[in-house]
Amino acid sequence: MSLKNKIRLSVFLLLLLLLGLGGYAFFTISHLEAGAPGIEQSDFNTARGAVLAFLLAGTAVGITMMVRLPRMVVRPLRRLTVDVERVADSGTATRVAVGKRDEVGTVAAAVNRVLSQAEDDRRITLAELFTERNRMENLVRSLDEGLLLLDEHGVIVLANPVACFLLGLPAPALLGHVAADVARTNETVRSLLVPLAQANLAGDNVPDPIFTFTHQIRAPHYQLSISPIEAVVPAPGKPAAGGHIFCLRNVSDFKKLDQVKSNFLATISHELKTPLASINLSLMLLQDERTDPAERQRIAGGIREETQRLLQMVGQLIDVSRLDAGADIKLNVQPVTLADVVRYATDTVRAQLDDKQLRLETQLPDTLPTAHADVEKTTWVLINLLANAIRYSPPGEVLLLRAVPWGDMVRVSIHDQGPGIAPEYHKRIFQRFAELPASVGQRQGSSGLGLSISREFISAQGGQLWVESAPGKGSIFLFTLPLVAE
Repeated sequence: MSLKNKIRLSVFLLLLLLLGLGGYAFFTISHLEAGAPGIEQSDFNTARGAVLAFLLAGTAVGITMMVRLPRMVVRPLRRLTVDVERVADSGTATRVAVGKRDEVGTVAAAVNRVLSQAEDDRRITLAELFTERNRMENLVRSLDEGLLLLDEHGVIVLANPVACFLLGLPAPALLGHVAADVARTNETVRSLLVPLAQANLAGDNVPDPIFTFTHQIRAPHYQLSISPIEAVVPAPGKPAAGGHIFCLRNVSDFKKLDQVKSNFLATISHELKTPLASINLSLMLLQDERTDPAERQRIAGGIREETQRLLQMVGQLIDVSRLDAGADIKLNVQPVTLADVVRYATDTVRAQLDDKQLRLETQLPDTLPTAHADVEKTTWVLINLLANAIRYSPPGEVLLLRAVPWGDMVRVSIHDQGPGIAPEYHKRIFQRFAELPASVGQRQGSSGLGLSISREFISAQGGQLWVESAPGKGSIFLFTLPLVAE
């Protein structure tokens, strides 16, 4: 039963009570008039008139209460209901009107307090959502991977700058468009949708496809992985599809590494095959009885040189394998006179210098302090640096080997007259299996291990190895070693 009907029923009962009281008084007066002596007729008329007036007034009041009272009570409630519904709609109203300071006004004030608290919570929630959205947008933009997000209808709802660059389309040409429609005019998008049509998703046993973007010169290889998105579950056990994430991951370094390893294996195979073939031929000549003793000695010397070459190459491979395994470099550190190291290294490369008609100048001061180093490792590094300088210097040029005190260190430098090295390759040449462009001057067939191992040896002794070079101005390779503490 509604509040209005309850009020009307209460007033109706009150009216019945008044009518009953008036009727009882009327019939009592009529009875007294008929049988009670000594009462004048005018008194009865007055009493009857008063009762009738009372009855009429009560009836009028009751009817008025039945009509007006429900309206007076329900009208503020209706107004409050309209205000609350207006606030609940998506309009601009955020408060309900507070009228009189009655019960309805109290309710309206309480509703306003609840709305104010809800508005504050809404603002805090929106601020947090905007912060998280900006954070995610910055994160997606800063990724070096291409990201595309398709909703359940195949509409592109996200594309970071890397994806736009790889696809060759601006963001407005992708966002809000159906991927299938974009694929009609863009071959790259069309090829990206093929694995999705074949259900080649991330986590299955089918390898993810690799795409090559020819306009990416330095990093052209990208691997595509497609991950499904699960939306809000509409019913238990029935996950809904929320779209797919396309991730283009840069795998160019891995492709280069595979290529470098393949080249390295081919180079090592060639480098090993050449001395082995020479040794085999020399052994055949030694077994020939027609070979005179002098020729046998020459052949034996050649076998010894080829064997030393093989031992040096195998030693490099062993050093690399030990370094890759995390083994420490075994050093025999002791006071070293660099003049002796330089003398042994120059004697070792003397034949190479003569073959290219190069002249080596050494500048060693007589007061050069004693270094704290490993003789064998330091000599190996110096021989390797001198061999590189000889390899890249034109015939007839001059090489300069210099050693000077450098604070609490001694610095050794080898200056060649080669083609020089661009600054962007200064760090790369010290990486293992480094493959440089032909313009840098790397010799084809080089294993790319010498400089990497040299830096490891120098660093293990507490020094540094670096290069100072520019194209067309030769190169200066420098390394430092600590001095013996006095």
